Amino acid sequence: MRDPFLASLIAGSLALSAALQSTAALAAEGAQAEHVVILELGASAEREISERNSHIGPAVGIEFEPIENWLEIEFGASAHRSRGATTWDLELPFKKPFRLSETVEVMPGLGPTWSHTAQAGQRQSVWGAAAVVDFFFWQSKRVGWFLEPSYGIAFGNNNNKSIGVTGGIFFSP
Repeated sequence: MRDPFLASLIAGSLALSAALQSTAALAAEGAQAEHVVILELGASAEREISERNSHIGPAVGIEFEPIENWLEIEFGASAHRSRGATTWDLELPFKKPFRLSETVEVMPGLGPTWSHTAQAGQRQSVWGAAAVVDFFFWQSKRVGWFLEPSYGIAFGNNNNKSIGVTGGIFFSP
């Protein structure tokens, strides 16, 4: 990995995730409690299909469920560096939760995205759309881990298409 800061950030995130998972496994409680807000911390990897570029960087998100068992809204942000440019991505998917068991939840969704790139010769801000499938694995009433594959399209810069995955840990106060 070329960027030592990014490598240490990813390693730290994975170590924190493993520590929290171990702690949560020891304190596992049977049923999932109702959650008002969920905070997600992790890493995001993306592959631009047409340009054949790959990116990886930190990600953070916050979710809430305004309509119980029907609608979850997530506000997510991620950043990555590639070819001397920094890109900030924001997404707002609207998801339908499906609880498969007391500890597993799947949430397919769609929503708008906004990307801002700091690089000469590229359009600075681009709107787009993303389709996501969020997998939640509850380790206790308050902690778990998630995996979110995605497919996106940018409505500018030649309508670039991308596939990605975001993963990490989540907390519920």
